[in-house]
Amino acid sequence: MLDFTAIDFETANSYRGSPCSVGLVRVRNGQVVDERHWLIRPPIGADWFDGWNTAIHGITAETVADAPRWSEILPHIVSFIGDDVVVAHNAAFDTGVIRYACAVDNVEWPELKFLCTLVLARRALSLPSYRLPFVAESLGYELEAHHDALADARAVVEIVRRLTQTQSAADIGGLAESVGVAIGTMGSGVYKGSVATGRGSGRAFTPIEVNPDADPDGYLYGRVVVFTGALMSMTRDMARQACAKLGATPEENTTKRTNVLVVGDINPAVLRPGSNLTGKTRRAFELQDKGQEIEVMTEDDFLRCLDGNTLDGVEVLLDERSAATSVAVTAAPIRGNTTAGRSETKPVKPPRALRRKPVPTDQVCSMEGCDAVAAFKTRTKPTWCSTHIAEIQLAGGLRALESFTHPDDWQLTECVACGVEAHYRFAYTLDKNQYSEPTCRACYWRNWAAEGRRLQGEWANLTPVSFEEAQAHAEAHGFDYLGPLTAPSYGGDPHRTQCRRCGKISADRLGDIGFGCTCQPRG
Repeated sequence: MLDFTAIDFETANSYRGSPCSVGLVRVRNGQVVDERHWLIRPPIGADWFDGWNTAIHGITAETVADAPRWSEILPHIVSFIGDDVVVAHNAAFDTGVIRYACAVDNVEWPELKFLCTLVLARRALSLPSYRLPFVAESLGYELEAHHDALADARAVVEIVRRLTQTQSAADIGGLAESVGVAIGTMGSGVYKGSVATGRGSGRAFTPIEVNPDADPDGYLYGRVVVFTGALMSMTRDMARQACAKLGATPEENTTKRTNVLVVGDINPAVLRPGSNLTGKTRRAFELQDKGQEIEVMTEDDFLRCLDGNTLDGVEVLLDERSAATSVAVTAAPIRGNTTAGRSETKPVKPPRALRRKPVPTDQVCSMEGCDAVAAFKTRTKPTWCSTHIAEIQLAGGLRALESFTHPDDWQLTECVACGVEAHYRFAYTLDKNQYSEPTCRACYWRNWAAEGRRLQGEWANLTPVSFEEAQAHAEAHGFDYLGPLTAPSYGGDPHRTQCRRCGKISADRLGDIGFGCTCQPRG
């Protein structure tokens, strides 16, 4: 019999553990028999509302002012689900909402079994997009109120019904098995995702080749990285390859060589004396106690490292293990931290220069048919002459105002669309060009904020941010304020700043300015 419960969450901000709405639909023998929809006040400390999120779902702090807190609503959600398999589209997100919200309130995760229709659709259907509305429409169901939690949960029900018919499955387990997808489980700090099952036996990892041309000043460069727990954003193999690309060496087990342990979705609420930690985490703590410097970071922090960021201004997640763990949340996602005392034992390095002297090379431009001398040398990647570098930058919407030195150096440029001058790395332009996205962050964030206000309609917050407010915020985080990039300037609009430490000019939102410059010392 086709019995399950569909679920969908909406969140107040970019932190996953900030639920503000939930929709639940109970199905028995393929038919809807009950529904629930609750507004939720997110956990204390994660209860701010971002304009972008509100623009998507229309929920504000005032909307949920009289709603129950997460800790009050969780028992009702668990009771409604009962022993059902929970089904969600992108279950990693919806189960993540539960886990992260529980982490903020320092309570245990509920015991749940779950299945992901996003993974199911990718295995069963060949589509150009696997977003919820597109998958639903491809199966003949039109989702008219996307990002209404109950409407989205109803769409999940329809996807399951129709996939069950096309796969000739009798129940949820049969549907999952028919397309090779595992039913996930969570509870007591243990998480196993609803993912595509492998074919054959053994753990086949792609051979690892550490990138010899990686940036030596990168946060993970030269470090030995081990992963434990389920990663939500990528497979373990993808994470290992990402490490190698940055010049780090990924290894399977925590040893005396290890100096970074990336912890996947392990509930911080169970990290207390006597907890049933993973063996790799326990071994890392033992080595820390013996004086070995091992940095324990969350998956969020690992993703920041992959983006070239540092980990300053973050909260302690796994440091004080002798007391019951509590998780503090500010107006940014929970992140891990470096080993305690690291900033006290190491002198603060001066900032890396934005540019270096170009290194002559006799290599030839990688562009087909071009025999000009390349502007930089490399052992494993393509290289280009100055003319073709300028053409690539122009394709990304930039005109260089300084000579080229190296793909990872910061080069002052001018946006050909809006005229804003800012520093960008050529490697960043190459990445953005792959997705036909303009390099200029001023253009990008202007469009992003304007689209958010358009979607938000009457809910849009049109209170201007004053010059004095923006200036004070920038200066408090180590920048000289060069002015707003919109008039008037609303929340989410970009501003132009220059780092007082390294001199880099950037176009960023106030929230991103709050993280400080990437050149700032690591905590």
